[in-house]
Amino acid sequence: MKHTIYIGFFFLCSCANVIAPNGGPKDINAPKLLEIFPKNNTLSFNQPNIVFVFNENIELNDDNNILISPYSKKTPKIDVKKNELKLEFEEKLLSNTTYFLSLNDLIKDVNEGNILNELNYMFSTGDKIDSLTISGTVIDAKSSEPLSSVWIGLYKSNNDSVLYKEDPIYIVKSCKNGKFSFSNLSNESFYIYAIDDLDNNLKFSIPYEKVGFYNEKVLSQTKDIEIRLFDETAIADSVKQISIDSLTNSFGKLIIDSLPKTPTIIELIKDKNIVYRKSGINILYIDSLKAGIYSLRFIDDKNENGIWDSGNLINRIPAEKVILYPNEITIRENWDIVVEWQSNL
Repeated sequence: MKHTIYIGFFFLCSCANVIAPNGGPKDINAPKLLEIFPKNNTLSFNQPNIVFVFNENIELNDDNNILISPYSKKTPKIDVKKNELKLEFEEKLLSNTTYFLSLNDLIKDVNEGNILNELNYMFSTGDKIDSLTISGTVIDAKSSEPLSSVWIGLYKSNNDSVLYKEDPIYIVKSCKNGKFSFSNLSNESFYIYAIDDLDNNLKFSIPYEKVGFYNEKVLSQTKDIEIRLFDETAIADSVKQISIDSLTNSFGKLIIDSLPKTPTIIELIKDKNIVYRKSGINILYIDSLKAGIYSLRFIDDKNENGIWDSGNLINRIPAEKVILYPNEITIRENWDIVVEWQSNL
């Protein structure tokens, strides 16, 4: 008996510690911030240093965990004495600029090593705190999976060597879910680049570092930007042919409906192997599929060569866009599975 299943889908990162007496409970609390000089959100800032005072003696946890925005090659000099953390600026600050310091995981308490996971400070050298934002997500161009710990930079220049030679004006790292956000921006426009920086120099200096960019200049107060990171050396995956036993009926059929009319590649994946690839038409029939769990993806085949192509940074060619069907597809023996997928590539 033949059965048919219809599946429809339409596309439309903050986070008084008392030392316990012998035999008491272990101290598990991070140092508590008591005071900051000058205070947080100070306007017309003109001080050479900032002092943070805590409720207990502290020490450095990792002096790499200091990030200043706008970006500066020279991070503030760090000095820790007893319960005080002092940051001293070694470069002249920009005028009329909002600064943000991320000091997360920078210090810990002396006694138990409890790390202070969140410590931020903001000030302005002008008469206001800027409040505009730019946010988005970084994904892997080939798999469409979100990427964490990727550096995303804002640049004024858009020349072909920007990621080879220039430093970003602002910089952030993506969170575990691939999300990123620039905050406290003035009303300006920027170009956005991203890099999985393997040698920690904020430059594209290793051929297989993954890089990406947003194709348009972006105004402050822009959200939902998607940056697709690609490896310029990457090649398309090969297709592992499906073995078909023509003497049995132990297979099912997959029908993919409502495909885009633009040049599209459809790939069917089983156990991480591409088992079927076809340039798209409006309706696609895939017969003689073994029963099992499959996944499906579309590729926006810009150059119409029938395979996925990575990007090229120097020529500002983005990797071809890949969209994953959000659900697993279960193929059953003697069943027709119909997938209706309307996607805006």
